[in-house]
Amino acid sequence: MMIRKLHEEDREDVLEFLYQEPEMNLYLIGDIHNFGFGGEDQELYAEFRDGEYYAVAGRNRSQVTYYAAGNDFNPEWIDIFNAFDFLFLSAKESLIQGIKPYYPHMKEDKMDFMKSTTFKADDTIDYSEIRTLKTKKEAAEVYDMLTTVEELYTVYKKPKEEFIQYLVDNSGDNGTTVFIKKDGQVVASASAVFESRKSAMVVAVATHKDHRKKGYGKKVLHYLMDLYVNQKGKTLCLYYDDPRAEKLYRQLGFVDIGRWSMLVSET
Repeated sequence: MMIRKLHEEDREDVLEFLYQEPEMNLYLIGDIHNFGFGGEDQELYAEFRDGEYYAVAGRNRSQVTYYAAGNDFNPEWIDIFNAFDFLFLSAKESLIQGIKPYYPHMKEDKMDFMKSTTFKADDTIDYSEIRTLKTKKEAAEVYDMLTTVEELYTVYKKPKEEFIQYLVDNSGDNGTTVFIKKDGQVVASASAVFESRKSAMVVAVATHKDHRKKGYGKKVLHYLMDLYVNQKGKTLCLYYDDPRAEKLYRQLGFVDIGRWSMLVSET
């Protein structure tokens, strides 16, 4: 067993390993495609057994993501995780069970994981109000709206500047955030992040508490689904822990593919 840091020359082999479960590894694959192996904000490590990839972990700012081919967790990973100084550590639910005993102070947040490869567009929806995020100023306005939504606690656990940069980084070729403004204020937004050649992750679908039941959330989500599934031909993934959201996502064509867990710092 050996764990070592990954570099650019590892790209082809580690992606081949991660693409064995492309949806579950969307974060790691997206990080590699979009940000590579260097820089102060991102680093990746892999565990090898008998010369073959067994596990991969990556840090992108305050988020750590872990994946392994089996459930046998090597405790040597803990020293690496601790050096990351992370706020969130996420993986398939079965893999988190081997990590959780080392972090009794962290809360586990379990979620269902879904994907969609089909979407029937609603021709009655007017998308003329939709704006696509391009600047840090717009990212800051979206952040301010998201912090009004209690369920999105992972947003405001991160430093504001980190989340703003996260939205900007996941723009253009790397993803899309769309939003609606009314009277100069963002009232709804949705993001597709960690975009790779095959997929993207839907996050932070939200409507300001004072502007709900007006169809804004439906509008931004439908826009993203039509853009990615129908126009780009990519799989969209998301996770949820709200039965009300489950009903909506199933109506939109999402199907279950597994369970996802996140360890969250209580500080």
